[in-house]
Amino acid sequence: MRWLLFLLISLNVWAVGFLQPDEAFKPKISMIDGETIGVEIELGEKIYLYAEKLKVEDSDLKDGINFVSVKMNEAIEHEGERVFEESPAIRIKLSKNSGLSGEKSVSVKLSYQGCSSAGLCYEPTETILKIGINADNLPLGSGGNNSILKAPAVETATLTVTEPDKGAKTSETDQIASVIQGGSLWFIILSFFGFGLLLALTPCVFPMIPIISSVIVAQGAGLGTKKAFWLSVVYVLSMAVAYTIAGILAGLFGANLQAAFQTPWIITLFSLIFVVLAMSMFDLFELQIPNVIQSRITQISGQRSGIVGVAIMGFLSALIVGPCVAAPLAGALIYIGQTGDALLGGVALFALSIGMGIPLVAVGTSAGKFMPRPGVWMDTVKSIFGVMLIGVSIWMISRILDENISMMLWGALAVFVAINIGALEPIRGRCIKCHRANKKALGIIILLYGMSLLLGGMSGAKSPLHPLDPFLPNKEAVASVAQNQHKTFERITSIEELDAILADNKGKRVMVDFYADWCTACKELEEKTFSDESVKTAMDSYVLVKVDLTANDEAARAISSKYGIFGPPAILFFDEKGERTKSSDIVGFKDPQEFLKHLGAI
Repeated sequence: MRWLLFLLISLNVWAVGFLQPDEAFKPKISMIDGETIGVEIELGEKIYLYAEKLKVEDSDLKDGINFVSVKMNEAIEHEGERVFEESPAIRIKLSKNSGLSGEKSVSVKLSYQGCSSAGLCYEPTETILKIGINADNLPLGSGGNNSILKAPAVETATLTVTEPDKGAKTSETDQIASVIQGGSLWFIILSFFGFGLLLALTPCVFPMIPIISSVIVAQGAGLGTKKAFWLSVVYVLSMAVAYTIAGILAGLFGANLQAAFQTPWIITLFSLIFVVLAMSMFDLFELQIPNVIQSRITQISGQRSGIVGVAIMGFLSALIVGPCVAAPLAGALIYIGQTGDALLGGVALFALSIGMGIPLVAVGTSAGKFMPRPGVWMDTVKSIFGVMLIGVSIWMISRILDENISMMLWGALAVFVAINIGALEPIRGRCIKCHRANKKALGIIILLYGMSLLLGGMSGAKSPLHPLDPFLPNKEAVASVAQNQHKTFERITSIEELDAILADNKGKRVMVDFYADWCTACKELEEKTFSDESVKTAMDSYVLVKVDLTANDEAARAISSKYGIFGPPAILFFDEKGERTKSSDIVGFKDPQEFLKHLGAI
């Protein structure tokens, strides 16, 4: 009976208009500057806090980060008690022990109790607030390497309740990480879905277009648009699962799973798989699942085989074909790494992957339209996709080959295509506007270009757009003179090399580009952005360093971990004192105009 009476009284209390505890007290945490954390408790209408009940402590403080001082503004008198009638402003100064660097997470334990002036007092509350910090910005404390300072006594001071400086620069990845930190679930999903749609326009996704098209077309003549749509969805969902798993692991453990799949033997194996798939497109053999397995799948799903193969191809494509890191992906990884909230971070990554996959679903579904009616023309369609698969194979193997050898492979493919469309076949009779003449003209053009790629590659040329450069007079001398007018990148692979460069160049600004041969966006940065004359001129004011992560060895993982790099491309900037200006970080590709604008804002 007492419990029933208590319940009725409680229901009546909330019914008359009292705020729920989470409405009355809304604690939040933020960075005020590089070494100061700000904690506030937003109070509801007619709510106040008892000063003596407000406590701030470290919570499982790790990694050699110390609380130097904890200050808050003074309370006021209220009916004989010291209280806060407005949000208390708490400022926590931090320091670090020697040798600490990179992204770290700090947890603050906040205890408080308050009342409503209408006559209701709330139960004491404890909460843990977490925030990510950059240890590079923290001053060196007096403790040793293993000493941990407990939070000192709280001091009162005249502090104004202020938000963090809205004009202070934050990096693009940190801004995106804050979307997850402070947004609602649906806002996060929609935001990262939109980021994914934008990423679908980057070079990281382009190689997947011929893959999904070829896989769909390879299903056979009776495919149809409906089944093509569902197979495309399976491909994209598998790709999204792979990205999500890889991203969560990278956020939690700092390991780039995609980079692990870029070893030479894996790239070679996957390139050969694409060649085999291309050969099946040319009808050299039929690639299909054994009848026993095919019958079992039919019983389970009521459909023909193909689902399992499409799912496997989608999963592997995400890890091997498109290993690029962009700002939205890095932002989600930073959030996971700082908070340990793999669930919410994983939701963001999955939404990002689905956004990237929507255009692939459209491509795969449209590929199904080619298949309704069998005919000779279908062999032509399959041959086109076979050539595209060989192109993807060459593109992949180019990551581990010299550039001139890659050019020769592209040249051989061009010659193969030219001969197959009739470049060397004679045309009998007068036929100026006929279909055969048009094919022959196109074939001759492709043949000539393929031959130039072969000759250029054998002569040491490196650019498919300029295959005959070795044969042009004084071309190398002119290029050498032009190159000498600008600074070049110094290539390194370890922390020790970078530390030495920073130490030797005090008083100069340093730009560090994290690069890998298997990173598509990295190469696009070099070919489009870093080769631009205006960009070269702007970069002349920096010491230029390129960290090569291609090997993905212990040294590469160590330097990536130190600077919180989840994968290339990433560009860091260091000021004249050798300190990193994290707000200037670039993650992902930027075209020359965007890059120049970014440099101008530093």
